[in-house]
Amino acid sequence: MKLYAWKPNGYGEYSFFVCAGNEQQARTVVDAHIESLKDDEYFSDYVTSGWGTDYYELTVVEPLNVITNCND
Repeated sequence: MKLYAWKPNGYGEYSFFVCAGNEQQARTVVDAHIESLKDDEYFSDYVTSGWGTDYYELTVVEPLNVITNCND
């Protein structure tokens, strides 16, 4: 398994992190997660409006490696 980490190339949107066997599995799970958020009264489409485009940058991490994310 690998860690698939999508982060937006901008400010304010959600990042998504999932462990999966391959990228297609990871995308499928994130797609389903985003779809489930649409029923949340505190969620708006804005926070994932770039999902599915090149606005999100994918980092793939092998086991036992660390990634960092600056949250400013």
